[in-house]
Amino acid sequence: MVSPKSVIKIAISALMLAIVLSLVEFSSLIQTLKSIPVWTAFVVVLGYLMGQALSAIKWNVLANSGGVSASAATALKAYFIGMYVNCFGLGILGGDFTRAMLLAGGRPLKTESLTSVVADRAHGLAVLSLLGLCSTLLFGYQTLDPQYLYLLIFIGVSITGGWLLGPQILLFLVPATNKLRAKVETLVKFFSTHPKTLLQISVLSLLFHVLQIVLHGIIAYGLGASIPWQYLLIVIPFVNIASSLPISWNGLGVRETAYVFFFCGEAHNYMTEEQAVAMGAIWLLAVTVTSVFGGVVAFMTNDFKVLREKEAVAH
Repeated sequence: MVSPKSVIKIAISALMLAIVLSLVEFSSLIQTLKSIPVWTAFVVVLGYLMGQALSAIKWNVLANSGGVSASAATALKAYFIGMYVNCFGLGILGGDFTRAMLLAGGRPLKTESLTSVVADRAHGLAVLSLLGLCSTLLFGYQTLDPQYLYLLIFIGVSITGGWLLGPQILLFLVPATNKLRAKVETLVKFFSTHPKTLLQISVLSLLFHVLQIVLHGIIAYGLGASIPWQYLLIVIPFVNIASSLPISWNGLGVRETAYVFFFCGEAHNYMTEEQAVAMGAIWLLAVTVTSVFGGVVAFMTNDFKVLREKEAVAH
């Protein structure tokens, strides 16, 4: 059963994609898609898969630091199956809930596991926004409208401040005599301020985001477009932030709109609208193949059965 939320996401993706496609000439788009080298698609799919594995390892480090002890293999399995659920859906279960449930592995740690997912996403978004901000300041803030620079500053400062101060505020609001105090103390551990843990997850997150930027450069090269690396470092964080918002299906439509906006404008005319749509098609291919890989993992490990049982209980 498809949830109303999923229907809304698909509708938004379809609408935004229709708007973007109205800007292209279909004969040129077909030719552009046909001209994509096989090696480009292969490298991007493989690189995307490797990046998700890197992200899973980072999540595992964060989860272990908060008390949800799990092996790297368990975290990788849970992460990729969660990707499958996010991409193709299984009723009312979301990908984040699924990977949290699988990481808990039947232990009474579901709340803690879900908190680790939330912390993982918040930290990743903070690193991404700070990467975009630093790139903008280093390589030319004049390349972006000031409002986008302010947006990066707002996102980066808000999430970083929330990470550092949020747990302390929450502990202050929940007195030691409150019966929920012990649970709160457990949950705030996932927003670690321990230097070693912060360094580990930040380096892994930075490598993941830089890899995604490099993959965009490879796509542009394969399409015959020349986009300066400095500009990719500035723009792709915006694209990834926008496409990660839970308003569309896997960022479809939002991502292509962002590509057209940043790469096909008068000020930065680095590629045609057809090439921008083709870039989105290659990225969607990478996401889909990686998600299918998660489905294969779920089938081989018999976790489909677990997911169906949990879905039945939820109903």
